[in-house]
Amino acid sequence: MICWVEDPNSDAFKRHLARIPDFLWLSEDGMKAQIYDGCKSWETSFIIQAFCATDLVNEYGSTVRRAHEFIKNSQIVRNHPDQSYWHRHRSKGSWAFSSADNGWAVSDTTAEALKAVLLLAKISSNVVGDSIERERLHDAVDCLLSFINKDGTVSTYECKRTYTWIEVLNPCENIPNIVADYPFPECTSSVLQALVLFKERHPSYRIKEI
Repeated sequence: MICWVEDPNSDAFKRHLARIPDFLWLSEDGMKAQIYDGCKSWETSFIIQAFCATDLVNEYGSTVRRAHEFIKNSQIVRNHPDQSYWHRHRSKGSWAFSSADNGWAVSDTTAEALKAVLLLAKISSNVVGDSIERERLHDAVDCLLSFINKDGTVSTYECKRTYTWIEVLNPCENIPNIVADYPFPECTSSVLQALVLFKERHPSYRIKEI
């Protein structure tokens, strides 16, 4: 809407048009809307982990192989341009909640996706496809380590970087505490589990930090 107000004929506005169906669409009972472009990476990671835990990979090998390819393709492989200027946390090596196009690194989504590809690396590539490259595993670990706050906790999108009083700027009436990022036990737990699993298979990488 901001791009449209600035110039309805601008390239910036036209580039947004292709992604409108991610957020607005018509169904059998009218217009539907969502504030986020899905949770595909998040859910696929847990589905992969469930298959691995229940020993059903061989039975559903083709499904797991496709899920594996999706997770590999969904990893963010570069940082946002001018990330320092825009005060963005690093995104290279991470997974977003939905897909790589989203671009916003999420700590627990990255951790759960890393766990998924590490579990699949234990299974024959004839069944689940080729493992993700070692360099991309290292990028994921680097990203997870960058999420850890000074007190050992982990927040969602970025490290703690300001004070709670900044919430006076929150424009939302029904959702509190969204201006700053805060640590959560589930994010901290996911990151720790992923680092432990990574260390089992790659004990020589960033030994001290892990």
